[in-house]
Amino acid sequence: MIALHWTSFVYLALLLGALASMALVDRRARLVLWSRFPRRGAAVLVVGTVAFLAWDLVAIAAGFYSRGGAAMTGVELAPHLPLEELFFILFLCYLTLVLHGLVRRALPAREGR
Repeated sequence: MIALHWTSFVYLALLLGALASMALVDRRARLVLWSRFPRRGAAVLVVGTVAFLAWDLVAIAAGFYSRGGAAMTGVELAPHLPLEELFFILFLCYLTLVLHGLVRRALPAREGR
């Protein structure tokens, strides 16, 4: 059995906090999940996350990844695929979609000048 200490959850908590912050930005600006097309945003978020998880699984099978560090909870979704990796990939995909929405919103305003 794995002995867990509170420090094992710091990285996961930070990732969840970053995701929550991104959701607040998204909600305020109505860019992805709170836009006119939330299903489309959710679909792109899921497809991107699944694609990067598949990429990770291929890299793990090829031997590029090893066990995580002390900041990890120890919970693995698959061998050498920590729970934190799922939330990290989800955050990166969500961040990309929010930034894309912000840039798309800013470009037409700039072109109008």
